[in-house]
Amino acid sequence: MIHIEALLQEYQRIRRVEINRDLFLYILKLYPSLLVCMSDGKLDDEEWDSVMKLAKGLAEEYAELIPGTDREKIAQNFRTEFRYLLENVERWQKKFLSVLKGYIEDSRDDKEFIMESMYLFANAADGISMEEQQAINNLSDRLELEF
Repeated sequence: MIHIEALLQEYQRIRRVEINRDLFLYILKLYPSLLVCMSDGKLDDEEWDSVMKLAKGLAEEYAELIPGTDREKIAQNFRTEFRYLLENVERWQKKFLSVLKGYIEDSRDDKEFIMESMYLFANAADGISMEEQQAINNLSDRLELEF
């Protein structure tokens, strides 16, 4: 099984971005939420606008956890990486979910965060569609989020 450090190194090498471990972990934990957004096969403008608003809010939350963080830079990092990951699902989905499952295995808090984030992203546009709910169910099973 690939570990977080190896995945981060691969991601940095392919993306040619400097991203610290803490920010990468945050993105990793939000990855299932991005998959939920794409569950109908497309990301429409309304969904993208909602993801951008959520990215700003998440940057605020992240900045509170890591004092001295530039909120706007973090929000931009989230937007850039979210866009990239949404456009490259095939390349990263298996690796991200595999690493994430191992990382959260013994963490009730992380599991709750992932579940709440999936619902937050799914509900951001016009409520939760059948496709989004099915994606949440599938990801919950795959990541063993039932607790």
